[in-house]
Amino acid sequence: MLSLNGVFFGVTDSFERFAEISLADRVFAKFTPEGCLPIGFFLTEELLSTPPLGCEVYLLKDGVAICARDFPPADFTLRPIAQKRFDDTLVSVFQQGGLQLTIQTPNDFFTATLPPSFSVCTLSTHAGLFFIEGKNCLALYTRAGKCVFMEEMEGFSVTENELNATLPLSDALGRVADCAWLLDENGCYRTRFSLRQARAHDGETDEGKIADELLAYTFFESVLLGIDCADLLSDDLRIKAKDVVGFLGDFKGVTLTRDPFTCGLIREKAPRLFELSYFTVTVENGKITDIRG
Repeated sequence: MLSLNGVFFGVTDSFERFAEISLADRVFAKFTPEGCLPIGFFLTEELLSTPPLGCEVYLLKDGVAICARDFPPADFTLRPIAQKRFDDTLVSVFQQGGLQLTIQTPNDFFTATLPPSFSVCTLSTHAGLFFIEGKNCLALYTRAGKCVFMEEMEGFSVTENELNATLPLSDALGRVADCAWLLDENGCYRTRFSLRQARAHDGETDEGKIADELLAYTFFESVLLGIDCADLLSDDLRIKAKDVVGFLGDFKGVTLTRDPFTCGLIREKAPRLFELSYFTVTVENGKITDIRG
């Protein structure tokens, strides 16, 4: 739940809650979760440059969005989850506050923090890498404790030195990516990336074309994923597709707005601090004819 200056404001979840607050008023906000310790901080101008611990801050054109994610644990009891010895190396996963991974060799000891999706996991090794398999997720670590792969996935298989996996994409068209990586003891290197339609969706017309209201979001997602998006552009824009992608710059996510033809591109300014820039597309005859920032 969320309280402001000690007064209950509401329950927060994956949907946004809005309040008109002046940062000059130094209102004290506190997120109180179930089973963890709360996160509290003053709403001040410092939010615009230094996010509170455990939170991500997003600078919008008409406000500030705060997402509380990493709540301090309330229970520090040691709970072993998985442990396995591979020749002279011991790999362990356990819960003590956060979810921890340790890799112990005869000469070194490495630690890392895992996300909650690995709270039930199995351990194995392939091509000199340690595989930590959780529920619909996989992480790969080197003998030196470096994470070289961590993804959500629908399934995977491993040959002698190749990983094949199907990755869900949180995009408007319900696509998944079928990928392959070459493995060695120092890392994994993607060698294949192909798209596949995983499910039926409501974003296509009877002719199989993408509905106009989904074109903007689909286009920006495709750019983010490195997918060829030329088919979404008009003839005039298609010949300048590389320039269009360069015009958008680097971004880490796409968000919808109330206008289906305007999307916000999420750019990272600093650790846990993000800024949104907004782009609007013009659509004619099922193609994007103009993009304005």
